[in-house]
Amino acid sequence: MNRSEEYRKIYESSFSDDAVWVDWMMRSIYADADAMLLDDEKGSRAVSALLLRVYGWRYFGSRLDMAYIYGACTLPRYRAHGHMHRLLDESLRRALERGDAMCSLIPASESLYGYYEKFGFARAIYIDRERYTAMHRFENSDGYVRSDVRYSDFARLESESDNTVLHSARDFADILDDIHLDGGDAFAVSAGNGVAEAMAFAVPHADNIHVKALFAADNNAKNAVLACVRERYGELMTVVDCFVGGRRRELQPRGMVRILDVYQVLSAMAASDPQLKCTVRVRDNGINGNSDVFTVSDGVCRRGGGAPDLDVDVGTLACILGSSEATGRLMGLRSTHFRLPLMLD
Repeated sequence: MNRSEEYRKIYESSFSDDAVWVDWMMRSIYADADAMLLDDEKGSRAVSALLLRVYGWRYFGSRLDMAYIYGACTLPRYRAHGHMHRLLDESLRRALERGDAMCSLIPASESLYGYYEKFGFARAIYIDRERYTAMHRFENSDGYVRSDVRYSDFARLESESDNTVLHSARDFADILDDIHLDGGDAFAVSAGNGVAEAMAFAVPHADNIHVKALFAADNNAKNAVLACVRERYGELMTVVDCFVGGRRRELQPRGMVRILDVYQVLSAMAASDPQLKCTVRVRDNGINGNSDVFTVSDGVCRRGGGAPDLDVDVGTLACILGSSEATGRLMGLRSTHFRLPLMLD
């Protein structure tokens, strides 16, 4: 049995996706280079598996690499014996060795958040959820027309924010395939010049329309693209997963972040603001290189320094960096909410 067959067997023992979707996932998402497999004690068969993918990450103007753990699973009879614990440790080491600055994942259930916290992951990624009844009218959307859904527009809209995942053109094609397999579609609107100013990714259900992600230049463009969704799927409740910021309606946990290389992350932050000055002591029980004192000043990060302004473990640091700008200022750092839309989960 080859690696892909081993991964599929373990995956299908753990998740209930239908065969059509799994066929697509193995054909389009799976890669031997990303597959992490752990054998049983005898070395006779793989019993735990995950995919360790890599994405770009925009962080205050710098581009970093982010590992993403997908499809972590163990054969039922081998669970609760520490196999996934060992596989996660090995995966984080590999991600660090290849230069990834951080790692993210989306737990398959609420109960798993506590499990991943043992590995230094922090509950630092949230979405805001908006709900629009069938009576809602998306006002001030005149002047926009539906336009083609293009990767160039998506990449521009996605990269207009800091602290966000960056999807490649191949990732974008996979996102569209995944949406279409779920019976949904992607929508874009422009002000008549062909340049998309808003884009939405929606999947219809029996009692609502779920907009899994929405990017918009302003509220008018947002209303215009939601009007397109409404026109396509009818007057059902529209549930929109939004990025956190401004008025908060219904915060939902969306994922976790593990900082792999504190020096790399703080160096990118320092480069974005030469006026920033802060000394941070970080404690990390999993990655020795992160347990140090870091001084941010004059646009660079240096190891060492005097008495720290901030003394935190690596998980708390991730929570601070993914919080509001006001929280960052209070802590002497720059912060803005993490954005992790349109990931396989």
